[in-house]
Amino acid sequence: MMSELSKAVTTGSTSIPAKKKRKSMISPAVTYPVITVVIILGIWEIFGQLGMIDTFIFNWPSNIIASIWQFMANGAVFEHLLTSFIELAIGFALALIGIPIGLALGYWRKLDYAFDPIIIALYTTPVIALTPLFILWFGLGLLSKIMMVFTMSIFPILINTTAGVKTTDTSLIKAARSYGATELQLFKEVIFPSSMSYIVTGIRLAIGRAMIAVVVAEMLASTQGIGYAIRHASELFKTGEYLGYVAVLMVISVVLNQLLKVLERKIAPWRF
Repeated sequence: MMSELSKAVTTGSTSIPAKKKRKSMISPAVTYPVITVVIILGIWEIFGQLGMIDTFIFNWPSNIIASIWQFMANGAVFEHLLTSFIELAIGFALALIGIPIGLALGYWRKLDYAFDPIIIALYTTPVIALTPLFILWFGLGLLSKIMMVFTMSIFPILINTTAGVKTTDTSLIKAARSYGATELQLFKEVIFPSSMSYIVTGIRLAIGRAMIAVVVAEMLASTQGIGYAIRHASELFKTGEYLGYVAVLMVISVVLNQLLKVLERKIAPWRF
């Protein structure tokens, strides 16, 4: 009787999901955004083709794509992207110092009490408004942009890491201590893995702020970079080219965030 029941359960569990797997080959997380974007772009294109959009102040998808193709064909965009990438990569790498600082602040509460008001004050300060000051301090070269990226990116990473440590299950910490774990082992085996999803979320938020920082800094004082390219195109009223550069930035941001989502699924699968 039990063997027949187990066979029935086994055959039932193997036959039903087979159909479900076929139906869910493409995840709704992919299809829904694609459908939404296609509809928006389609309506936008129709308005443009009907002459409802003035190209002097705006443009529509087909013209923007043509502009993208043009500056990609002549290679201009790649030089600008390389400059922006160097500034972004160095500044963002420096901002990762927020991870160990956040771990320390989250674990030692007295440190958190001492520095939390300062961190919040700096985080809520409109750093973009201080761009001219950064240029005075660090010059017109790469360093001013790198420091802008660093300043804008470190706080989301630091704050999220601190929050992740605070949400670590205290019973896990007590269990590790009862087994004689050192402080280093405690951080390595318990606190850091438990906080990993928060850290990745902080990095995702920091990427957006870093890109804003590098573009604004380049727009204000630079002769190279994607921010300079946007400013130059806008000054010449080349709306299609201007929006094309913005579209390239948007695509890069989406790709980076999707890669981080994949990483987050691998290191923290229980969140999905």
